[in-house]
Amino acid sequence: MANGKRMLRLGAAAIVLAAMLGFQMEALGMFDGASGATARPDVIMIDTIARLEEPDQPAAVFMHDAHTKALKDQGMSCEACHKKDVKGKMALTFNRVQEDGQPALSAAELKSVYHDGCISCHVKSAGKGYKSGPKAGECRGCHQERPAVPAARAEAGMDNTLHAMHWNSKLIQADAGQRTNCGSCHHIYDEKAKKTVYEKDKEETCRACHTESPAKPVTLATEAAFHNQCVTCHQSLIEKKAEKSGPVACADCHGDKGLAARKGAEAKALAAMGGTLPRLPRKQPDAALMAVAPLNKDAKSTGMAPVAFDHKFHETKTDTCRACHHKSVQACSSCHTPLGVEKGGFVTLDQAMHDVKNKRSCVGCHASEQTRPQCAGCHGLRPAGKALTQAACKTCHNAPVKDAQGMLMAAAPKEIRAEAAAAVIAARPEHQARVAVDAIPEFVNIGVIAQDYKASRMPHRKIVLKLYDGMKDSGLAANFHSVPEAMCQGCHHNAPATLNPPTCASCHAKPFTREDEGRPGLKAAYHGQCMGCHKAMGIEKPAATNCVGCHEKKAN
Repeated sequence: MANGKRMLRLGAAAIVLAAMLGFQMEALGMFDGASGATARPDVIMIDTIARLEEPDQPAAVFMHDAHTKALKDQGMSCEACHKKDVKGKMALTFNRVQEDGQPALSAAELKSVYHDGCISCHVKSAGKGYKSGPKAGECRGCHQERPAVPAARAEAGMDNTLHAMHWNSKLIQADAGQRTNCGSCHHIYDEKAKKTVYEKDKEETCRACHTESPAKPVTLATEAAFHNQCVTCHQSLIEKKAEKSGPVACADCHGDKGLAARKGAEAKALAAMGGTLPRLPRKQPDAALMAVAPLNKDAKSTGMAPVAFDHKFHETKTDTCRACHHKSVQACSSCHTPLGVEKGGFVTLDQAMHDVKNKRSCVGCHASEQTRPQCAGCHGLRPAGKALTQAACKTCHNAPVKDAQGMLMAAAPKEIRAEAAAAVIAARPEHQARVAVDAIPEFVNIGVIAQDYKASRMPHRKIVLKLYDGMKDSGLAANFHSVPEAMCQGCHHNAPATLNPPTCASCHAKPFTREDEGRPGLKAAYHGQCMGCHKAMGIEKPAATNCVGCHEKKAN
């Protein structure tokens, strides 16, 4: 009898569990493909109440694009869930508009907004014969501790091409009295007027103010700011039946297919612009002189000459201004000072410019360029930090320290600094200086393992000319390979830049020993250098395992 009651209780529990799972799967099953475990970009975890009080339920799982499709199938639009404010702009909050000056809703009021709005819609949809979501009492259909469908969103940023598509667009209203439309998106907060206004030529990145944890008077965090600006604008264009409009579905920005489609659209737009982006109309400098002022009026200069920065050239080499200006588009020194301040995360100006591991730093970006196959053959086996020699410093730090009147350039007027920077940039070489062909040995015979194989006859001149050809369009090589013989150091890595470097055997003589830790023996040095170069440059022949590809086997 006891066993029978126990089985009865277990059976009842199983039925309840199955029913709960059924409710959950019914909620998920109303959307195509949602019942599987495949991640979706439109999955939103609604945890609004948790920000106000300790919730008694897990966050609610909401699939935005799936709901948009379900509403469209029933002849409804975004306004079924999103209201408009007094200016006619769609609010991104569900079934409510939070106007300025109004008190925020309490947790109980928010719960009513979601429960009344969602459940009533589900009941109506079911009454019309459509598949619908959970109804009253089916809490686990929405509130899931472990969502059956996880979220997976690709980052959707605005690169330079997409940006140009916007400020070139005739669909976006032009600024008052201007031919540009930048004021439709960019604004600053006017403390006196207590509102946002547009100020031409002082446009900032959105992230400069809309951070993850914004400080008053900024109210919107990064994600909310983008959605509030972009999605509502795109939706208004759709409502106006404009010729073109941007995406409003999550998958169109954050899904792999959506991103691929966007890249295709960008490629077409770029082709229509002649293959080159028009320059951003913000009056940014063509050339800038990066000079560090003394810490106080009595202090001497840092001792390093200023750097002439070709801003116009670098604009064409990046996909987005954020490649360098990760938050604000002000001068680097406005956040990164010689001693470091809180605004710049206590990263000093020296660290910001010279961190070899950070692609946003000058040195780090240049080092990443060295991974290109044309460069990697030499630089792949040469630590990037090793290139930071006194000669390398002078390649950048070579602008005038003082102006014609003897004033430190750091304190000179902006126009004088710009002229000095432009003059230095104009004097830079356009192409890598080359060693005369006749001065390059045509062949080099390497007979390290002559007891087993014939000496390797390396086509030295052919290799050198091939390397020169690979760097012919590289401005970095033209500037940093300061003398024609500099490229020789790619293989002769500890020798000075000379046409008569010491042989490899002068350093790599004995096999590896504890006394020479880190310095391989001669055979290992040759193989590591040659094979490493071939691998870095993607040269498939001869293969690393093909000994006779380099060493002809002896007849005996």
